[in-house]
Amino acid sequence: MKKKTLYMILAIITVILCATTIFFRVKSDQTTNNLRNSNKQVKKEKTKYEKKKSDISNNIYYYISKNGDEKTKPVGQQYVNSEMLDTAANKFFGYVFNYSNSDDYKKRGDLASSIATNDVLNNKTIFGNAKGSNADVIDSLGIKSSLESVTSYLNEQDNNSIKGIVIVKYVLDSSSGTKEGTKTYNVTYDKVQGKFSKVDSINY
Repeated sequence: MKKKTLYMILAIITVILCATTIFFRVKSDQTTNNLRNSNKQVKKEKTKYEKKKSDISNNIYYYISKNGDEKTKPVGQQYVNSEMLDTAANKFFGYVFNYSNSDDYKKRGDLASSIATNDVLNNKTIFGNAKGSNADVIDSLGIKSSLESVTSYLNEQDNNSIKGIVIVKYVLDSSSGTKEGTKTYNVTYDKVQGKFSKVDSINY
């Protein structure tokens, strides 16, 4: 076989191999993209399903809390009050523990006024002295605080109020490093006002 013909055959084979490789690479990429999009869609649908299931469950408990019999009604009320306490605690302690500078620190009380009574807002063990050294230290040490988690436990309930314990985990970043902290509070939530009427720290 002449060298020219051999080279031509090799060239054709090379082109075919390259074309085949490109074809399968494209197909592989398409399959990967399709799988990725499919996984995203599955995740999206699962999230929607979980939310719908949660909404249905919540509606059932809310209905039971109002219309249940002597056995089921207390169960529904406990669920509703637990959810109410958890939602309120996350909102309140989000205001307390999320700040990046002294201005944020000073504004915490104003933000929390939507969900706490004046007695709570005047509690210096929670909000500190906005006009004193507490706020000044925030900037001088470069302190930033972020809320990690809020876990609430219902203790007592009636038509007007909810009492419980709330465990808060937070992170403090400063020029000296990062520190994780945990604080526990006895709380009373006034359902009529829609505000915390008592928030006392158990561990300062």
